[in-house]
Amino acid sequence: MFIAMVKGTVTATRKHPSMAGARLLIVQPIDPISSQPSGFPQVAADVLGAAAGMRVLVVSDGRGVQDMLKADNRCPVRLGIMALIDPPAV
Repeated sequence: MFIAMVKGTVTATRKHPSMAGARLLIVQPIDPISSQPSGFPQVAADVLGAAAGMRVLVVSDGRGVQDMLKADNRCPVRLGIMALIDPPAV
């Protein structure tokens, strides 16, 4: 698992049937303390309704994402947004 910032959406003309109802988002992993970028942007499936600029918890367990999407083991997704994180108190 890692914390990331949602940067935008991915437009797909075709998606695997197991991804019905899920959106694909570009997420930038961030350091949980400094909120600075940490690593390369990645694509994650979202069913929670995350929007650009939101901090999210991303799971990298393929089986967990399959459960989230209610898909079988043929689902090609590995990363999924599992939680929306409130902004830190100032």
